[in-house]
Amino acid sequence: MIPKELKAGLSAYRAVVKKLPDNSAVQILCALEAVRAYQVFETVFWESKSDPIPPLGAEIARLTATLTGLDGEYADAIYDKKVAHQPVGTNTARAANKVADTKTLTGELYSSLFNRFDNRHYFAEATDLLRQRIDRNAIGYDWLQGKKGLDAGCGGGRYTVALASLGAAKVTGIDYGRDNIKDAKLRSRSAGIDKVNFRHADVLNIPYRDNSFDFVFSNGVLHHTTDPQRGIEELFRVLKPGGKMWIFLYGSSLWWEMMDVLRPLSAKASRQQMQHVMQLMGYAPNRIFKFMDSLYVPIIESYTAKQMEGMLKRAGFADLQQLHRCVETPFFRGVNELLWSGEPFADVRWGAGELRYLGQKPS
Repeated sequence: MIPKELKAGLSAYRAVVKKLPDNSAVQILCALEAVRAYQVFETVFWESKSDPIPPLGAEIARLTATLTGLDGEYADAIYDKKVAHQPVGTNTARAANKVADTKTLTGELYSSLFNRFDNRHYFAEATDLLRQRIDRNAIGYDWLQGKKGLDAGCGGGRYTVALASLGAAKVTGIDYGRDNIKDAKLRSRSAGIDKVNFRHADVLNIPYRDNSFDFVFSNGVLHHTTDPQRGIEELFRVLKPGGKMWIFLYGSSLWWEMMDVLRPLSAKASRQQMQHVMQLMGYAPNRIFKFMDSLYVPIIESYTAKQMEGMLKRAGFADLQQLHRCVETPFFRGVNELLWSGEPFADVRWGAGELRYLGQKPS
């Protein structure tokens, strides 16, 4: 929920964005302003330990003032070279349900992002992150070691390989992005990893029989689909009785409210334009990924813990365990670690946090 202190400023900002002309120069200017605002939001959410509302209000006011009066003549006086524009489709997360093929758009976006990561860090980083989460939540490895698993929405196969590296006997990764599957096969083959296989498939219609897998894993995927509940039910269906489920969905928070604020602005530029702007600004692939993941994927939903637990229980899952701890390095503290430690104003920023659950299909 948007804090009442920000509502008046946001109303003025949205009115200005709605009136912006659609030409190549304005598109580039909007891309630059979206990146600048995102940088400010990152600082407010990740680095500051004070009340986030005043600096967020100030940045929204700055954006509104910068964009007010921006017309085609002014923009063309700054940029005289036209840039090809491809509409991205939607301005808000929920309106994206009307996009003709959100699955294709989502698959194409992530394919364009995953293939920018270098092989050296691609698998090792995911394995380390998963190991930390397992160890810090003290859940052990029995649920995956020597077992056959499914990684639903595997992207480029990072966590598919991580699960295999941590002891799974065989892991199948499925994803709707054809280029993701192609990339995952190529990367895993070149790395000499043979306990994984990949298949182009829809997580809302998993092409495997009931009770096919010893464990199922879905990391940050179903909140980008048109029917997360169906996706959870599909995970339940293909899981063997007694098998374990690991799932991660976005938790509702002020962060995601602010991302919804920036989506209409970033939508003025195509994702190709935005990625090009960020590359020229020197952004590393992982930061470009985070930005695009927050602002350009067609559907982004977030949930409270109560909502997510309800979805899991309706599908049939039992013995639910919320994984409160996440990763912590000398340079980075995950959202759940900030909430766990009781850092000042962390609850105002991050709300429900990152919702990771371990559950089981009753025997």
